[in-house]
Amino acid sequence: MDQTVKVPTEEEKKKGYIDGIKKTIIPGIFGIIGGIMSFHLAGETQARAGFGFAILVIMVLLQKYVFPLVNIKVEEFEAKDWIYTVFMTTTFWFVSWTLLLN
Repeated sequence: MDQTVKVPTEEEKKKGYIDGIKKTIIPGIFGIIGGIMSFHLAGETQARAGFGFAILVIMVLLQKYVFPLVNIKVEEFEAKDWIYTVFMTTTFWFVSWTLLLN
């Protein structure tokens, strides 16, 4: 059996690196925006905390439509990519909302 390994070119490495940065920055921005929106729209009491979670879900879903605008192919996303996106958005959302509540 002839098994060959394709070595990525410098251009492919650079594109992968830039895409990785975009896949980190966009969920971070959406998480922070979601945290600020949750603070202002859900209020400081826990009575409407569910509304804050709904904002988080909306922010995660919006990214599916924003990624193609910055030349990231959503069709090529695997489960690990979506898990990473949801994790990053949730983390930034939680930290920003918590800081605003304190």
